[in-house]
Formats: sequence, C-alpha cells, structure tokens
Amino acid sequence: MFRTDKNNNPAAFTTDVASQGGLEYGKDYTLGDSFPHPCEHIFTAKLLGDPVALTIKVIDKIGYYTKAGQQRWSYIAIPKAIWDVLTMAQKRDIVGFHYHNEGGTAMINLFPNYSKITR
Repeated sequence: MFRTDKNNNPAAFTTDVASQGGLEYGKDYTLGDSFPHPCEHIFTAKLLGDPVALTIKVIDKIGYYTKAGQQRWSYIAIPKAIWDVLTMAQKRDIVGFHYHNEGGTAMINLFPNYSKITR
C-alpha cells in the first residue's frame, strides 16, 4: 500500500508541510509513516479529515514553492497566482494528479476526472 492511501494523504506531504499549511496536529493530522533511512526523522502527515479539502487547504496557504523558491513536488509546480484563481473542482482534479503521481489507488473515487488527468 502506498503512503498516499495508508496516510489518507493524496499528495503524500510531510508533517512539516501540514503544519506550514495551517493544519492542526491532532485535529487535522497525526504522525504517519516515517521515510526510509537516512530520512527516518521525517514523517508523512496522516490526514484525519477530508483528504481532498485538507490538501487544498495546505496548497492554498503555502503553494507549490518553498520560501527559497524550490518546488515542493518534483512532478508539479503551479504559480500561486494561477492556483488561486482555479475553481474547487479544478483544484480537486490537480490533487487527483498528485494522487496518481504518488501511486495511490484506494481513493480514486474521490477524483471523478481521474482517468482524464492521468493520461
């Protein structure tokens, strides 16, 4: 099972990203799986609520780039000004794109356009 499904986290982001994105520990997420050696001190955020809504909330707040200008994900980076004008349905589809790229399978039903966005 992939980290996405095991941690209810379609973008497989870390607890640090969850915190930076405004999620509350114990309410919105807990510690999920640790990364493999030598990064076992880094944990995937295990999302406790609606995984799509929580992922959108994180991206709404912190976007696709770090403060240093680095991409957060190697397979996608959207300028904040573009992300901010997308509809919720479009944002959901982009979260579905994350999910596909992170190897998820169990939550496909959350992404009605999944087959269109994974081609």
